[in-house]
Amino acid sequence: MPAAVNERLERASVFKRQAYYALEDLRLAGPVARVLGVGLFVLIVLNAALVFAETQPDIPQRVTAAMVVFGVVSSVCFALEYAARLWVADLLHPDRRPGAARVRYVFSLMGIIDLLSFLPGLLVLVVPVSPAALHAARIIRLVRLVKISRYMRGLKSISRVFQKRSREIVAAITVLALLTVTASVLMYEIEHPAQPDKFDSVFTGMYWAMTTITSTGYGDLVPITPLGRFVGFMTMLLSIGVVAIPAGIFSAGFVSEFRAQDAEAREQRQQVRGADPSSQDEDTSVLAASDEEDGC
Repeated sequence: MPAAVNERLERASVFKRQAYYALEDLRLAGPVARVLGVGLFVLIVLNAALVFAETQPDIPQRVTAAMVVFGVVSSVCFALEYAARLWVADLLHPDRRPGAARVRYVFSLMGIIDLLSFLPGLLVLVVPVSPAALHAARIIRLVRLVKISRYMRGLKSISRVFQKRSREIVAAITVLALLTVTASVLMYEIEHPAQPDKFDSVFTGMYWAMTTITSTGYGDLVPITPLGRFVGFMTMLLSIGVVAIPAGIFSAGFVSEFRAQDAEAREQRQQVRGADPSSQDEDTSVLAASDEEDGC
């Protein structure tokens, strides 16, 4: 945890500190805050299951009513979570003033997701909406599933890899896009005279190129001319190397990210031991258990 965050946490009240731990770091939370944090995680998972359950046919009326009540309660809980995250945003961004930190959270990606996780569900209760709008509100609730990323180390690592390896990823995607465009144009020009009903536009050729490069191969579009088959052969051959480039970038990025996280955990371990030597044994056991969980 950064030193600036520690300083803000020390100055904050106990209640606000525990609210921060419940939302951001359950390992440091007290019993009540930990229960609230785990309960919020369970609520997110249950809402994801609810979206699929609502699509089942012939649901009894009592079950449907219970789902509606559960959805309303969930929206209220997520609204309270949003308010709590807005309250502790100054602890999460200590480099900014409290007002600026809260504005940053509101307009951040996760802030928008948190807002969408409860706002549509509450609006449909107070504002008359059409069946289409109600259906759209149910679909928007799927963003609640994204909230689970806060509790999963792997998903956080993916976002960090994207940030740190953005240049390499953009370069690899650019090469992939060039191969796709080139193959689609060539295949259209070659196969259109022979199959005007199949390759009717460059966009159809692009569809063929993507299914070929990704090894999907639906079989609905197949070159029949010798030159077209040669272009398809070269596209498949080149796609082996082109698709492997992003995979290598992600693999190297994940290895580097996990090593950096392990080094950060060791540094935090040393800070904890240096700050409170009397609790060294207890901290060692807790951190060892945390390492075992991360290794699972």
